[in-house]
Amino acid sequence: MKKILLLGDSIRQNYENHVKEKLQGKADVRFHNDNGRFCLYTLRYLHQWIDELYSPEERNIDIIHFNNGLWDVLRLTGDNDNLTPSDIYASFLKRIVYMLRYLCPGAVILFALTTPVIEPGFAPGPDYGIRINADIIKYNNIAKDALSPLGVRFNDLWSVVKNAQKDIYSDDVHFKTELGIQTLGNAVIASIMPFL
Repeated sequence: MKKILLLGDSIRQNYENHVKEKLQGKADVRFHNDNGRFCLYTLRYLHQWIDELYSPEERNIDIIHFNNGLWDVLRLTGDNDNLTPSDIYASFLKRIVYMLRYLCPGAVILFALTTPVIEPGFAPGPDYGIRINADIIKYNNIAKDALSPLGVRFNDLWSVVKNAQKDIYSDDVHFKTELGIQTLGNAVIASIMPFL
């Protein structure tokens, strides 16, 4: 049975159980309860998450599906820059891929493009920070440019959601609705299926 590791932020947390349930009996799907937040956070905790999910003998993971972006594009109140500057975003994404290849050699790596938001795109409210879809488009292009030369495959979750009904969202950012969970979860499964 193939081993699948799901990594990422709260968007991944929305669909992880759906993916696990739908692939039961076909694949061993695992994910950590921690939110991957921004790239630097993911890079810092990769070792720990993988150690907690797999014994050394189980490290022959076949497929890794991950995302980072929504936290990285965040513009905190009073700050005109994204939380993770664009050049650093590219660098950290590449370092995450290098680390995944070191920890799980042989795994197919899929990167999910960041989903659009309903602007201002911050669940607790715009007084805390905002997300702008133009930034997300820019960062998705940065991810493609940075990771394509490394042989990373892409799951275009941006396109899956951009023309969807607004009731797919549970707030400005998340997809905790039944429709959102199924839509994103099924798109993740579809991106994984060719490698099972």
